[in-house]
Amino acid sequence: MDFMRGFSENLFSLGRALSSLSQRGCVPGMCCWLCLLMLTGPGCSSWKQKMAMRDSESQELVEQVRVATESGRQEQAAELLKRAVANNPNNAAVRQQLSEFLIANGYSEEAIQQLQRTTVLDPDDPRPYIDLSYLLYEKKQYTDALKNLELGLNLDPTNIRALILKGELEELAGLNGTAIETYHRVLQVDPYNIVSRLKLASLEIKMGEHNRATPILRPICHNNSATIDQRAEAQWLLGIAYGADRRWSDSVASLEESLKNRKDVTADDWYRVAYACLQDGQMEKVYPAVTQALTLNPMHTETNRLSHFLTQQNQPTQIQQASMYTPLQQPGFIRQAPQPIPIQTLTPPQGWEWAARGPEASDLLPLQ
Repeated sequence: MDFMRGFSENLFSLGRALSSLSQRGCVPGMCCWLCLLMLTGPGCSSWKQKMAMRDSESQELVEQVRVATESGRQEQAAELLKRAVANNPNNAAVRQQLSEFLIANGYSEEAIQQLQRTTVLDPDDPRPYIDLSYLLYEKKQYTDALKNLELGLNLDPTNIRALILKGELEELAGLNGTAIETYHRVLQVDPYNIVSRLKLASLEIKMGEHNRATPILRPICHNNSATIDQRAEAQWLLGIAYGADRRWSDSVASLEESLKNRKDVTADDWYRVAYACLQDGQMEKVYPAVTQALTLNPMHTETNRLSHFLTQQNQPTQIQQASMYTPLQQPGFIRQAPQPIPIQTLTPPQGWEWAARGPEASDLLPLQ
């Protein structure tokens, strides 16, 4: 009754205003008032109620999705989310939740479509831009990834996840100096961010600034908040940094510690260990590392050269172990002595080019 009384009073006032305008000949103004009446009348209230009902139904469906997901019923969850979107296609929040579900379950193409629509429906939310950037990055669509990333960072300049991806994209573009600045931006927000610290240290080593990397890496090696993989990576990078500083004993110790937990060790990795042991004169460790490298890749060029060098030494037992996978064991090469290889010509692993320079480099290999 109160609503109808108020509506009648508003209508009476509106009628008086329209009558006054009509007497003055302001007919166009009458149309404007009529439009205003249509927008403020019961029809608008009905439309809002309908939209509120749709939102409520969508949220109920989303809650059912959560329950289905926690129960392991992924297919049912996917169908419920699709129903929620179909029920209210302009609800950006529901589309965002659908995209997160699709990403978590590996449906990247479908997630990209939902996120692109979400950015149109809610252009002020940084999340869909950043999520979309990661998916495009995985598909190597780096230009589009960076474009969406910049939009997301404009809305949320301190988003750590977005800043780390920005740094990775800058590294891919060869903008190492800019990437270092970006990783420092992460540390301004979160000084103990381990991912950013590892990436920053790796870049410092790559750019020849190994002395800047070591103080970043040492705390991570003993940080219980870091994962086993992160500590292993820190130990490995620290071993590289020590080697670049010709601290070969420390380098060997750090690399060996990393190998206890390092996954997917390559022939390159074992060659690095062998080279560090050789530089430190730990010959008993050189030969097993050479064998490991050539087991993984019998054609590994640098390791074969190192193996040939080792066959020039007067240590028969170790020679047999070192040359196990070299061309010396292949038909047609038996009893053929390789050309002498000066130790200075052995190729240093990446990041140790500085360690191989200087007049003292040739004095670091006390072989018997």
